[in-house]
Formats: sequence, C-alpha cells, structure tokens
Amino acid sequence: MGITTSTSLSNLKDNAVLQRFIGLQPVPQGDKLWAELVTFSYSPLNSTMEMKLMEETLSHQLDTLVKHNHSSGNLRTLVKIFLDQASSLRDESNNQATWQLFNSLLIIRLCLKHMIQRLPSEEVLLHLDGSTTVPQLQPTSRDFPSTPPPTTEGVSFVDPLASLVRSAGSGGGGEVLTQEALMGVALESPIVGVQTSQLLSWRLVEGLNLILADIPLLPFTYDIHQEAVTTLIVLLSGQMFGCRQHNAILNHIMSTSTEMANLVTQTLIHHTISRPPPPQNHRFSTGIVSSITSSLWSLVVSPKVVSDTSPLADLSLLLLLLLAHQRSKGHNPFRNALSSFTDEHEEKSSCTFSVRYEKLYHTMCRQLEHEDMTLLLYMLLQKNSNMTSYIFSKSDLDLLVVPLLKQLFITGSQSCHHVYMILIIMLILSQDACFNKSVHEVTFPQVIWYTERAIKNISLGSLMVIVLIRTIQVNMSQIRDKYLHTNCLAALANMSAHFHSLHLEAAQKLINLFKILARKYLKVKGTLNSPHSPLVPQSSESIESCELPMESQEPADQAADLAILEEVLLMVLEIINSCLTHGLHNNPHLVYSLLYQREVFEPFRTHPAVMNLVQNIETVIAFFSSKLEKAGPGPYSSAFVLESISQGAMAWPKNRLRVFPDLKFHYVEEEQPDEFFIPYVWTLGTKCGHMYWDSSQVFPFVGCDASGRGANISPLDQRRVVEGITLTFELWISEGGTKEIGGGLGTILRVVA
Repeated sequence: MGITTSTSLSNLKDNAVLQRFIGLQPVPQGDKLWAELVTFSYSPLNSTMEMKLMEETLSHQLDTLVKHNHSSGNLRTLVKIFLDQASSLRDESNNQATWQLFNSLLIIRLCLKHMIQRLPSEEVLLHLDGSTTVPQLQPTSRDFPSTPPPTTEGVSFVDPLASLVRSAGSGGGGEVLTQEALMGVALESPIVGVQTSQLLSWRLVEGLNLILADIPLLPFTYDIHQEAVTTLIVLLSGQMFGCRQHNAILNHIMSTSTEMANLVTQTLIHHTISRPPPPQNHRFSTGIVSSITSSLWSLVVSPKVVSDTSPLADLSLLLLLLLAHQRSKGHNPFRNALSSFTDEHEEKSSCTFSVRYEKLYHTMCRQLEHEDMTLLLYMLLQKNSNMTSYIFSKSDLDLLVVPLLKQLFITGSQSCHHVYMILIIMLILSQDACFNKSVHEVTFPQVIWYTERAIKNISLGSLMVIVLIRTIQVNMSQIRDKYLHTNCLAALANMSAHFHSLHLEAAQKLINLFKILARKYLKVKGTLNSPHSPLVPQSSESIESCELPMESQEPADQAADLAILEEVLLMVLEIINSCLTHGLHNNPHLVYSLLYQREVFEPFRTHPAVMNLVQNIETVIAFFSSKLEKAGPGPYSSAFVLESISQGAMAWPKNRLRVFPDLKFHYVEEEQPDEFFIPYVWTLGTKCGHMYWDSSQVFPFVGCDASGRGANISPLDQRRVVEGITLTFELWISEGGTKEIGGGLGTILRVVA
C-alpha cells in the first residue's frame, strides 16, 4: 500500500464520515455511516514507514475521538458492530463479510493503539466499557493528560476490583474469576454489577480469540487473521507505555478459558510453522468499492505488491512469545498450552492439542538466525518436556546445533541477548549425556562459515568446542562481559567427559585458553607481589561476579582480578582433567597439545588449589614423553608423535590418575523470569518490522539487572535489558548434592555425585 498525495492526506480533516465518527454526538448502530466507514479497498500495512505515516496523519483526529468518546460512545458502537460481524462470519464466511470485518478491526486497532500509548489501562477500559461509576484509579507516573469521564455528580466512589469479584460471584451466567486469575492485577472493571462476560472489552478479547480459533486460514481470511493477531499485540502493548502492575486489559486476556487458549496457541504455532505468504490476488474487490470513491480510506491507501515474507507468521510468533511470558507466578493458560501440546502421532488428552513435531523442529532449524525463533526454542526446551524429549531423540541434531554455532560465531563479538540465549540453549543441550556423545559422531568435511582458518573433517562436538572457546577469547579481549564466558565454560564442562576424537584445532584452542589465562594471572600476581596470598578469596562478593579482569590500577581491584582469574583457571583445568580421566585414549590431539605446551603448567605445580589437577596433567605428559624418548632423540614429526601417542594410549594404565567428581552443571530458570523476558520480547517486537511504535511514548521497564539489583530497562534500548545469567565457579565440593552457583535470569546448579 502506498500514500496517494499529500493533498489527499490534508483533506482528512474535512471528511464528513470521519468527522461524525470522532464527533461529540452518538451515531446510532443502524446509521448508514458505519457502512461507509468500514467499506474501503485496502492492503495491510506491512511497512513501518507506512504505518508511521498513517498514525501521524490520523493523530489529531484520534485525539479528538479520545476527547469525545466518553459522550458519544462511537468507539463502543464500532466494537459492537465488529462483534456482530465476527459472529456472522463464523456462521458463513465470504469475501465481502471478511472485508468489512477486517476494516472494522483495523479502525478499532488504530484507535486503541493511540489510546494505549497515551492513557492508563483503566481509562482505556472506560472508553470501551463505559461507566456510570468512576473508579478509584491507581496512582500513575504517566504525564499524558487523562480524558475526564462523564459527570460524576451524585455518584459514589467504589473499589472496582472488589465490586467485580462480588458481581462475578452473584450469579447470572458470567465467568467467576478466581483469585489466581486476578493475581497481579489491581483493577478489572470500572462498572459495578456487571458480569465479566458482559464487558465490551472482555467481549472484544473473546472476539479476537474466536477469529483465530474458529475462522480457517484461507486466501480471503489471511488479512483478518493478521489483523486479529496485530490487535491482540496492541492490547498487550500497555506494558511498554507504563501499564505494568495495574493492566486490566491483560487480565482479560489471561482469563481466557483453557480450551480457547489451546485453540489460539495451536493456531499461532501453525502460522509460525507454515509461514503462509500474503495472497496477492484476492484483495477484497467488490462492486461496493466503486460506489464509495469518496470514502475516507481511499484517500489514504492504495494497493501494493506484497513481498515474499510472511508477516502473519512473524506476528504470530511475537504474540505467542508475549502471551507465554506473562505472569510467571500467576495463571497463564497460554503458557500452559505451550508447555503441554503433544505430537500429532501421540495420544493427546482432552486438555491439550497436538502439533506435528517434525514440522516444528525443521521450522525452528531454518529460522534460528532470528532471535524470536531462538527464544521459542529456549522456551520449548525449558517448558515442554514432550518436545524436549523429541529434540534429544533426533539423529539430525546438527540441523539445530550448527545454525546456533554459526550465529554465535557471527555475533560472538557483540554483547547481545541473542548470544546469551544461544549459550543457555547450549548449556541445556549439554546436560544430556546422549547429546554429548552423539555430537562427536557427526562429521563435516568442511565448515564454510568458519573463516578464521580452514578446518576439514571435523566433528560437531569439536566444532562446538572451537566456537565456545573462541567466544570466551573474544569476550576476554573485546566485550569483557561477566556472564558470557561462564556460560561457555559450563557447557564445555558438561561435555568434557564425553570428548571423543577432538580435532587438533579444538585441542589447541583449549590449551591456548589456559595459556592466555595463566599469562594474565601471573602478570596480575606479579604486580601485586604477594606470592603467599590465599588463592581463594574470603569475600563472597568476588565469587558472585566472575568477570574477566580489566587492567586494574588499584591494589584492591587487582586482588579481585586475581581471584576471578584463579576461579576460571581452575575451571579450565577441571575440563582438561575430565577429558583425560574419561577419554584419554580417544583424544590423541589433546595429549599432543599438552606435550607441545607442557611448560604452561609448571608455575602451578605447587599451587595449593590446583596442584592435584596439575599433577594429573603432568602425569600424562611424563608418561607419553617417556614413550617418545624411547624412540630416540628428536626432532619428531607430528605424524610420528600422534602415532606414538596412539600406541602409548593402549598401554596407559587404568586408575593412573586421581579421580575427581564429574563436572555437571544444570540450568534452572528463576522463579520470575518475566522480569527479563517481557522487556526482551518487546525489544524483539520493536524490531519486527511489521508494526510501528512511537519510541517517545515508551516507559522504561523497571526490572532487575543480572546481579539482581533494580534497573530501569527500556525495551527499545537493548543495552539496558537484563543480560544473561550469573555463574560463578565453586572450588571442590567434597560431599554429594547440589550447589547453587548462579543467579539473575537463571541459576546453574553444580551437581556432585
């Protein structure tokens, strides 16, 4: 769709149809104005610039509507017309009925979006539901002017939430909202004595749900599906504009029945999987259009050629993520639906639905370069045990892992949230022993996107090791983020006991990582000139902030840097030791790298915290060095050394090394992850490209940063969104059980047998 001319836009203020709609006088539901208002030929706006121009052009008229709507009730009348149209369409779908329904919803969505960006949630509901009683609105910090409600003379003030609970329990066929359903919401309805199901705002939400649940996706219903999804996103968007704890519209959405939530969730997943392109040849062409050439909307819009993208799929995924991440501690039927759906080949219960797992799996694999799809994968791994089991059972897991590694390689030099989500997914995957074994059974002749150097005939497991260690090294030199490297090390630790036939590049990167850390450690320790200082800091603060050190100037900062480096050095030594203990004979390239850089371990022979680990490593070095010495004086070719290692491994005595507890780290999501995810998903929504948001109206999100301290987080400023998880490494745990070593978005437990 394109704009015709600036002259036609300037004529909007004189359009008679528009002036009556936004005017002070009520327009009866049977008036011919409504037929004129909702009858125009239109292609959906899929360009942010088009949507911005549309909303800015109509801004003055929408302001006028806000001023007059309490008296005229014209927006309420239009919503009632929409609901009647939606009910009729369920009984008999046709092109013209769908066209008018779509146009009605478009106008409603533009009006509501304008209001939600400027008014408190309670007042938006007054515009929809009307009121003969003025509610006691919660204090708000918003600076937007509120529209005065109708005259209140002689009307008493009441508690609207208490009134709603009383009315909901008084009979009459309405739905009774439980305390769980009302959790986290201070205001439901401003009308006393009205059942929830009688509220126009609740009926609007239900009508949108019914469109998605009951109207099949056909060429002439594509646009109404897209508009219904977009309108639901708009209804949720109050979270970006100051409505956090007192979002009454959100409460309507969260009170959706289980059956309806299942149907809506199923539809959104199907749209995400199928990625249906917009049909190009159906655009609501009827004879009515030619008879209304003076229509308001023909002045603004004209048909356009649609692209090959799927805005319906993108918006459906965004809505699915927004719905599923609401109210982590309260009732959320959409999260329950996403957590419980089954494979279509399995028997399903009456309270869930089925999706073809294979199609969903391959859709995610193809789209993992997009953050929203990565977030969906994370949520399914975290919430849906059936889907998780299916993923771990796949023999083609490389289709899932390689795109994540590629994205990590490409964006690893940036401190972005996509990287954190990928690393958490890697950590979750690495918790499965079968996964850790299977990744070493898949081999690639070459990896084109890995451009640092040509690597050939490498296993998926070795590629994971290379990319994760590279991410740590980039973090050390560029980002210096205190969470990123710890996630990488936790995943490597889980994998270490299953390393098999490590590629030479992977083995060298692992030893080089220790070498770099050791050099930094010795430099800082030499500067402090305190060789007898305790290795493990007594303060718990340094344990809780495992950040790779910067060049510190103050002695106290240098001491903290030293403690952090010691912890990370210890973890790398544990990873090397774990591989040697469980798979020495399967990893000749690792032994080769140890022999080649044996000197890097010498300064730590007598270090009290790591000496046992270093002794194990030096035992391996001494054993294979003696094998080489028996072959005569060097120099030796690399092929000769590898052959000698392979032969020596067959003679390697069992139980030669000291055995330490296995490295096992489990990721556990925090109790209130929505403090991270809601701002994050809205950030993705602002980058979606299919909707326009006025950034000047956005309120900062109030949440917690990764350390748990409060922080103002704007969904439009990625740098201020909660970043990743906190992970610090404990020293040896002598007794069995679990040890909590993280916080923030998630907690990572070190499990010791």
